[in-house]
Amino acid sequence: MKRLPRVAVFLSSLFIAGGALAAQGDVAGWYGGVDLMRAYSGLNGANVDQAFANQGITTASTIDTSHTSLGLNLGYRFNQYWSLEAGYTDLGRYSYSAPATAPAVDTIQGNFRAHAWYLAPESLGMLTERWAIFGKAGLTRAAASLDAASASGATSPSGQSASNTGWLLGVGTTYDFSRNLFGKLEADRYGRVGDPNSVGRTSIDTLSVGLGIRF
Repeated sequence: MKRLPRVAVFLSSLFIAGGALAAQGDVAGWYGGVDLMRAYSGLNGANVDQAFANQGITTASTIDTSHTSLGLNLGYRFNQYWSLEAGYTDLGRYSYSAPATAPAVDTIQGNFRAHAWYLAPESLGMLTERWAIFGKAGLTRAAASLDAASASGATSPSGQSASNTGWLLGVGTTYDFSRNLFGKLEADRYGRVGDPNSVGRTSIDTLSVGLGIRF
């Protein structure tokens, strides 16, 4: 029982120290960054087939599911707990091949492309003076396109595009190399990308590494 006061004092000191470290990281202001990411699309051959079925073409498609891309972000940090971030993300280009059986035998080829603008509040937690974790949830405005070309000219597929409002969820961690320069690791999911009737609809996951500057 005599150890309990000592444990309480020890835990209290950790709490106070953690609060002091968090306070040291409380620097309000603007920041911006660039991210290199690997994007993973949930779009599959059946989604592409549905898009062509709406044009009267029967296909059996296969499509790539990953692509390397870039993202940009700009945000304002209010305190050690909250920031608001806006950004642009290239969600990738995914090549597909769609052998057609009707109305004629053909092979259709092209790419599914997508990008998104987003606005999201972030909740931050300081682990040490330099290391923090964060989570974010927000809205996106995503644009997607499905271009198409006939290999033989036996069919006449047309390219389609769609834009819509979706959502974004993300978690990550940052490390401060200095007061102004920081690195970032992040995992995000972009929901409701595309349209099921014209280009196909999917969620796209991104894993990214980035560098940022505080102004």
